Amino acid sequence: MEPAMNTLCLFVLLIVSAAVSLPSQDMRNDMFGVRRAGHEPRVSKRSDVTQVEDRLRPFYHGVASGDPLSDRVIIWTRVTPQNGEQSIDVRWLVATDPTLTNIVRDGMATARPSGDYTVKVDVDGLSPATVYYYGFIAYGRASLTGRTRTLPTGKVDHAKIAVVSCSNYPAGYFTPYGFIADRNDLDAVLHLGDYIYEYDADTASFGGQTGARLGRRHDPDAELVKLTDYRTRYSQYRLDADLRRMHQQHAMIHVWDDHESANDAYTDGAQNHQPEEGEWSVRKAVSRQACYEWMPTRESTSGVLYRRFVIGDLVDVSMVDTRLEGRDKQIDEVGPSASNNAKDSLNNPNRKIMSATQYEWLTGNLSSSSARWKLIGNQVIYGPLNVTPIDTTYLFNSVGPLFAALLRPQVPTFQSIFELAFYGDVWSNYPAQRRALSTFIRSSAVENVVVVTGDFHSSFAMEIPVEIGEKVKPVGVEFITPSVSSANFDENFSTVAGLSVIQPQLLKTVDTTLTQRNGHLRWSNITDHGYMLVSFFPDSVQSDWYFIKSLTERPTAQRWERGYYSLTGTNLLSISKQPAAAKAIQDVPAPPDPPAVTSVDEEQRVPSPITILGCGPNPAQDAFSVSYIVDRPLPVTLTIRDITGAV
Repeated sequence: MEPAMNTLCLFVLLIVSAAVSLPSQDMRNDMFGVRRAGHEPRVSKRSDVTQVEDRLRPFYHGVASGDPLSDRVIIWTRVTPQNGEQSIDVRWLVATDPTLTNIVRDGMATARPSGDYTVKVDVDGLSPATVYYYGFIAYGRASLTGRTRTLPTGKVDHAKIAVVSCSNYPAGYFTPYGFIADRNDLDAVLHLGDYIYEYDADTASFGGQTGARLGRRHDPDAELVKLTDYRTRYSQYRLDADLRRMHQQHAMIHVWDDHESANDAYTDGAQNHQPEEGEWSVRKAVSRQACYEWMPTRESTSGVLYRRFVIGDLVDVSMVDTRLEGRDKQIDEVGPSASNNAKDSLNNPNRKIMSATQYEWLTGNLSSSSARWKLIGNQVIYGPLNVTPIDTTYLFNSVGPLFAALLRPQVPTFQSIFELAFYGDVWSNYPAQRRALSTFIRSSAVENVVVVTGDFHSSFAMEIPVEIGEKVKPVGVEFITPSVSSANFDENFSTVAGLSVIQPQLLKTVDTTLTQRNGHLRWSNITDHGYMLVSFFPDSVQSDWYFIKSLTERPTAQRWERGYYSLTGTNLLSISKQPAAAKAIQDVPAPPDPPAVTSVDEEQRVPSPITILGCGPNPAQDAFSVSYIVDRPLPVTLTIRDITGAV
């Protein structure tokens, strides 16, 4: 046994040592950098199970609502063209009842290929704090009925928001979305980004092996670069039943993070963008366009994503854009062992994660708000965290003397990996602006600041200091939501052959390092998937973490894992013995099936075994993409004609 164990240990260490030769990588999905090499050749045959439901035709992607205000809300749908029309007339209606009988607003819209046949209507003239139901009609058929609600004004005693991020389609089922859809007491769902992922469909790609096994390979096969690519990927995600149902039942407030465009994006580039993929400005523009087309997000006249929502006198919400709007390039060489040049660059007082304009907007919101709680919807970890040095005492004791002797020379490798994960694509990579914002909050006496964060595929509850170790009142609290399906620390460790032997000890080492080095960190979980519910009351705020049992099994269960609350005026966290109370009034859910509409057009339609979901660009010059689904195995012939009609 001992010689075999020695061989295994050396094999593990050689792999880990080689894995960090590429410091700039996706640290959330590929911590050890092993998914870069050995991608399988792309194949044209697919075995996916993605299907459309004929009962939803032509609204296969369902309905959605978003960006609610006290008097208006965005409603959204997508019409799949049946005959290649250049325009499709769509009727929309909003009512106060699930049967859409008491109609309060209605009108006509047009679905066109220029917007990928999506329809977005900013419905105004609504009443505050009111539940509405809405739907669309085209081709003589009705869409699913959606449910939404406007924000309240005046005195509010209870607000409840679901918080999600990081949903990678091939990595597993979107089960957390389904559990959120089941709730009937939410004011909105905050999605903090990575709603889609731009990666290709190779089984060596992120979640690719799981996706191949589950029939959830990414579509299109290639990495997203062009407008048609991004549109096709959104289309695939929105056919997911759990995601479609969550959109149907709740209004969403969404901000993009990096994967809506490319990994570790910043204003002028991205880690996952190479020169051969064209101009970054073009890729960024088409990714933004597709996002605005497919998401129920209100588009501002100034073109910025950051925006504000007010829930009466209780919660003032500032949704920020720390990704594309003003971010400087990340510094990859981080930690105490970084070169002096890297440290000088990191600490440059002019480096920023958001523009000066957005920073002034945010600080203005915080200082002027009269709401009890000031909520910041934020993409990447805000509060400072320290993982230097890692807890080698626990690690060596837990793995035993043989593994310890072999691991000891590799400690710098592990240290570099963890430092890049925790110091890289986070606010602490922009220490001057993070410190300035926290100092502003403290010096301006802004009370009850709550930051909710995504991106990191882990759950954290922490009090926010200006600097780690200070003995004064924190400036706020931060709740970090787990990923819906994207890889956690345990799944990252499992990608390195042999590391499973010591995976429990490595995971515990991360936990003990975080606990020992960060007195302001109250709790962390780096292995489970799910979502957060954040409940606001006049005297307290509480975040509850709900985790699912399995990403790859259906049906599966969820559990309440932990809750932390903060009393008003304290900025301190305490553990809760139970989840925050549900709202006293539960809203009536939207029905599961579309309402029937009698139509001559519907009666005349000839059923087809093939559904073309999208195609483009049109006109095409060097490439043309068609996304389609067939209801049974059959040969498919595609005929393409040029502008003269020639094949």
